[in-house]
Amino acid sequence: MAPNNTTAAVVNPNENLSIPQWINAAYFVDILKDDLPNFKKIISFQPIAATAPGENYCSIMLRVIIEAELKDATTTQLSYILKTMLDKNSSGAAIANNMNMFPKEKQMYSVILPKFVQLYRQAAGVEVRFGPTSKYAEETPERITLVMEDLKRENYSNYDRLKGLDMKHMTRVLQKLAEFHAASACYYESAGSYGDLYQNTFFTEANRQLYVHLQKSRDPLLKRAMREWPLNDIEDYINRIPSGEQMFDEGLRLNFVDPTEFNVLNHGDLWTNNIMFKHNEQGLIYECLFVDFQAGKWGTPAWDLWYLIITSAAKDIKTNEFDQFIFIYHKQLVESLKLLKYTKPLPSLKYLHEQMLKYGSWGFSIAKSILSGILLPSNKDASFENFMKPGPEGDALRLAAVSNEYYTGAMCVILPFLRNKGLMDF
Repeated sequence: MAPNNTTAAVVNPNENLSIPQWINAAYFVDILKDDLPNFKKIISFQPIAATAPGENYCSIMLRVIIEAELKDATTTQLSYILKTMLDKNSSGAAIANNMNMFPKEKQMYSVILPKFVQLYRQAAGVEVRFGPTSKYAEETPERITLVMEDLKRENYSNYDRLKGLDMKHMTRVLQKLAEFHAASACYYESAGSYGDLYQNTFFTEANRQLYVHLQKSRDPLLKRAMREWPLNDIEDYINRIPSGEQMFDEGLRLNFVDPTEFNVLNHGDLWTNNIMFKHNEQGLIYECLFVDFQAGKWGTPAWDLWYLIITSAAKDIKTNEFDQFIFIYHKQLVESLKLLKYTKPLPSLKYLHEQMLKYGSWGFSIAKSILSGILLPSNKDASFENFMKPGPEGDALRLAAVSNEYYTGAMCVILPFLRNKGLMDF
């Protein structure tokens, strides 16, 4: 990371975040020695929240701003992103642990992403970047901690999650996703497997009780909110909502990987906040990168495609441009597979559409559960603990998540689309 001497007003997006005491200047001394060959000492150290409430549920994520003195007596300002585990007693920590989120992300940054970059370099002599550079990774009996470059120092930024991505930004993300998937398929050919870490999603029996409990607490409020939605034939949609047990059983089915299909390593959590864009002076997209590689899953690319489209495409194009999204992704996927000299048959566009239908219930699952958290306007009470909390306080947050204008507007577009494709027939 290049030092940056530009100073600007520092705004903490979450003043209520409790920062562990062990995250201090001393922790960063060795990191700075590696990053700055002429490092002398830390002058100031400021850790703040990296995200606002409701934008990160499974980890503590900080932006650490440091002013350092160099051996030539000059000073420089740097910043890093530090990501570490939640308190082990929290619901978010339980989910992260059951899904092996931190071991996955540590391996992604330290091993897998560098291998993908190397594949493009060796096969075609091109540099393809997928995410930020890892500066430091630590694993202790208590926690796993990752320190990464702060992409905002390179003028990367997120898109507004409540508005969703327009067509130009969706196009660039789909192309990057295709490059990522192509590299993952080619690496699998040579490596043989990604190991057990990437076989499962949230849907394992260890999480059934948690999932069913959350759905039981949400579903009455969701149905209550739906009756206020401006959607024709609303009772038909309400009657199609499956129980938590049905949804979980469907998740187990989706979790199965058919080895005869075209499979890739899915990002697993590809939505607006995990995508960062860099624009040139004319406002055109220069590059996009992914962050938060905690939910990787080996399997059909339909996983990532449904997740991205449902969570992140702007409302006016989410379903209207659905077929075009698959076309854009497929075109880049085939180009990238050829570039990397993939030896197996190339997936056809028709095949990808068939996959989207076969795994289409994942689209409904995302819309019903995950999207409500993504489209909840910033709320200081948004956390797994509060979403799970019984009683009026928890009900108020759960109702806010399914009755606000952003979620309502999106679902009034998504549900007719899914129903008309037979993807709400449980």
